[in-house]
Amino acid sequence: MNKGAKYTLIVCIIALILISAGATVFAFRTDIQCLWWYVQCRTGEKDNEEYKIEVVKRLEEAKAVRVLCWMMKDTDWRVRRNAVSALGSLSDTRAVEPLIAVLEDNNEWVRYYAAKALGDLGNKRAVEPLIATLKDADSSVRCSATKALGRLADRRAVEPLIATLKDDERVREFAADVLGKLGDKRAVEPLIAALKYKNMYVRENAAEALGKLGDKRAIEPLIAALKDKDNTYNWGVPLHAAKALGKLGDKRAVEPLITALKDTDSDIRGSAAMALGKLGDKRAFEPLILAQKDSHKLVRGSAAYALGKLGDKRAVKPLQKRLECETQKKVKVLIYYALGKLGDKRVIEPLIVALKDTDWQVRWQVRLHAAYALDKLDDKRAIGPLKKALAAENPVLREPIQSAIEKLESPPDEGNE
Repeated sequence: MNKGAKYTLIVCIIALILISAGATVFAFRTDIQCLWWYVQCRTGEKDNEEYKIEVVKRLEEAKAVRVLCWMMKDTDWRVRRNAVSALGSLSDTRAVEPLIAVLEDNNEWVRYYAAKALGDLGNKRAVEPLIATLKDADSSVRCSATKALGRLADRRAVEPLIATLKDDERVREFAADVLGKLGDKRAVEPLIAALKYKNMYVRENAAEALGKLGDKRAIEPLIAALKDKDNTYNWGVPLHAAKALGKLGDKRAVEPLITALKDTDSDIRGSAAMALGKLGDKRAFEPLILAQKDSHKLVRGSAAYALGKLGDKRAVKPLQKRLECETQKKVKVLIYYALGKLGDKRVIEPLIVALKDTDWQVRWQVRLHAAYALDKLDDKRAIGPLKKALAAENPVLREPIQSAIEKLESPPDEGNE
């Protein structure tokens, strides 16, 4: 190593030492400042709620975890609550044990935010204490503990959460939702039973959860839930039931979902159409073609999507006809998607037109579907329009459009690899 290189190395080492020292001094000064704020909170004229809450904000900004842990012992519950909430936002695992201790606080709001903070931190040490909190005297705290266990996603919580399905209505609602996220089949039968609970939101969450669990035992109960409408505003249960049936993929649901395409609620009709697309049964073809004429754009768009998923080329002509008179741009996007999925040469011209769409709000979606479709259809007529679309500003479009061009321009042997 020559002299110049040695001097350069020495200078770099000195610079690193100075930077480290500066950072240490800055951190030390910050700690001293935080401690001073804490001392002021405990003594003298500034021992009042408003100043303490302001100090908690400063401590959060300074990420002063230790001092915030001390603030959780303040005599004012509002100060404790704010300190707990601040610790939850800092993602520092040093706060886990102090927050677990606060689950025993004498104020329900402090306990509520402690459970929430432990869920935010995501540390498994909190699982057992949160399970114990499911028996808290306050229902809001039990709700918070339920949601926190959902975020921790630990299967030790499954049986205790199943037990909370017999708690009050608010807790049941969150428990049903969390059990779906945990994905444990032990929850299937209890959730099927929850489809008959009085509270509408519990039934909604139970239907959605059963779709996530993917167990065929739920098929018949979910088909029955398609008719769960005891008043004009209770559409959430059949809507989630339809979505769940689409996920479960059982052909027993086809006819009931076709019937649901005639429901008075457009959300239910739309969900039924989407579910039928996922099931992929040809019995749904004609009903979905009819749904293209529905008065609501959500249903028309969902029906177009479903026809694309079915893959029946008989849909090309009806979809092209619908495209000519459709006024809703978002429905057009889904029609273009369907035409692309059908893979028929008759859709080349409409898709090339789609690449020129001038409506900036949906243009990129239309072009994206068109680019993917033209890539699969392998027609040389698309090369020129695709190259023009390549200049689009949205970076999401560039990769699929470039891919389509390269494939279309490549020699036959290379393009079919």
